[in-house]
Amino acid sequence: MPKLIVSNQRTDEMIGDLGTLPPEYRRYVAGQAQRMVWLAEPGDVLVLPVALDEEFLSYVAALKGIDRASWAVVVPPVGHLGEDVLSRDRLEDPDFVARLRAVVRDHGVRTILPFHFDRISVRLARALGLDTGTPGFPFAAQSGTALLNSKATFRALAVGHGIPVPFGTVTDDRQEAEEFLWQAMGEGRPVIVKQDFHVGGIGNEIVSPVPGVRPIGATGTELVTDRAALAAHLDRRWAHYAGPHRGKVVLEHYTPESPAIYSELLVTDDGVRLVGHGEMRMKPVINGLIVPAPSERLAAFAPFLDDSRRLSETLRRMGYRGTLSVDAIVTPEDRILVNEINGRVVGSAHIHRIGEELVGGDYPRERVLVEKRRVAFPGFRTTLDKLTAAGLAFDPARRTGVLVTVHDTGRTGGFGGCCLVAEDAAAVRILEGEVDALFGSTGG
Repeated sequence: MPKLIVSNQRTDEMIGDLGTLPPEYRRYVAGQAQRMVWLAEPGDVLVLPVALDEEFLSYVAALKGIDRASWAVVVPPVGHLGEDVLSRDRLEDPDFVARLRAVVRDHGVRTILPFHFDRISVRLARALGLDTGTPGFPFAAQSGTALLNSKATFRALAVGHGIPVPFGTVTDDRQEAEEFLWQAMGEGRPVIVKQDFHVGGIGNEIVSPVPGVRPIGATGTELVTDRAALAAHLDRRWAHYAGPHRGKVVLEHYTPESPAIYSELLVTDDGVRLVGHGEMRMKPVINGLIVPAPSERLAAFAPFLDDSRRLSETLRRMGYRGTLSVDAIVTPEDRILVNEINGRVVGSAHIHRIGEELVGGDYPRERVLVEKRRVAFPGFRTTLDKLTAAGLAFDPARRTGVLVTVHDTGRTGGFGGCCLVAEDAAAVRILEGEVDALFGSTGG
């Protein structure tokens, strides 16, 4: 059944005021919005912040075995933040809603799939008559998905389930936060301080009493060696940590050099299905994926997947429907500590869809997939020609090669993306080196 895909990659509910996002990051988000095209099926309607290259759309459709003409792509008018994100004023523009209503009717759309089911998506679904047919709509309509994207709520759920998490606390009290931090400082422990709502590690900072702590999953590290310096730091940064709504702040002991991993699950009326898992490449915040997770060999990995299913079953009983990710870290002692859940489409969904539909077979066992972000592609035809001439373009028969997942039109300045598919980890490293030699490499 055709669906309406809304690629609202960043929303007010996820991060607060969209206007605080730097213009370069908003352009990056506009590029990442293209990822939702890989989830499209015949007859779907896509709402994207910017128009896409028709050659890129035809390329994706051909790889998926879909007639490009069956898709409709609708771009809202430019809003007060420009054309880089699907802001409220763009999605609620009366003329746009009327135009979209006609397209939805012509395509026989009955359900909506937003990247994040925020209150704007709820209102759009109601305006288009898609509320009754969409699984999980009653939960989303009561701000349920906002609840699931809260790091504070996650800690309550995880600890209540007996799931191992980093030692920490949740507070809205600045003095309580200072006491927690100072105690950790006295033990020589860095602490990661997290905004309750943000994505990709961008709302996180590390406060450390020792130098040389490399931030993974955070935007930076603040060296603090005495109580006065700690108080001064919180005076400067507490409003940022609490966010625009003066909400909860999450503080956790930070274990350096701990890779970030995830499990992706699909929650439906029938139950919970593990879609896949991987490792997040942090530079220092997320800039790609490795699928499957290299840490799956560890003894702690199977319990991590079991914990992911248990959390997902609870959320299913609460009424959530859709994709869910459970995030964790792998400590140097090979412990796995769960530190976040995300109730939205998540940035790994298109990679696992590519694995299922294009790579095929038992792809997590037979292939290694690496997602690269922020690749400086030239024009799309030139990109494909260069990949083909170098013998790197994805070959469906061999089930290896490079797929362009996000096309860099040049307007976005180096924010293209691709998925590398190879037989094993050694082969994928070689393939990545060849891609870097063709198009250059960015540090994130």
